[in-house]
Amino acid sequence: MTQHRWDDDDRLLEDLAAAVRATEPLAQTIAEHAEGALSWRTIDDDLLLASLTFDSSMASAGEVRAESNADRVLVFTSTPLSVELEVLRSEVVGQILPPSAAEIRVETADGTTYDIVVDESGFFELPTLPAGAMRLRCDTATGRVVTDWVQL
Repeated sequence: MTQHRWDDDDRLLEDLAAAVRATEPLAQTIAEHAEGALSWRTIDDDLLLASLTFDSSMASAGEVRAESNADRVLVFTSTPLSVELEVLRSEVVGQILPPSAAEIRVETADGTTYDIVVDESGFFELPTLPAGAMRLRCDTATGRVVTDWVQL
């Protein structure tokens, strides 16, 4: 059996430091595993992501309307749901496809959120035009999706 030198604080601290140093490789492995586990905390959002598949503001030069303040159409696509948004001068309207009743949570980049109830036809209107980047979390009876972040 090893004789401990714990009769004074300095020797005790030296032994404790040596014991902690001996666990450093294991601590690194534990930290790597923890980082991997934490990366899975947003996997549901990643799997349910509705990607931006059409943005009328990105249309080719020959297709762009002459008006600089023209309405903008955005389409987010995923399986089983898609979300279409039309950004007008003072409001944003949209529809969930296939049409169904839903609940939508609007999330803005500054952390502000608000909820919208969607009727059976899938149509909805955002009560305010969000400033900055935003995304939608849509929950219906047939599925759930989260849109890409987009600047309106």
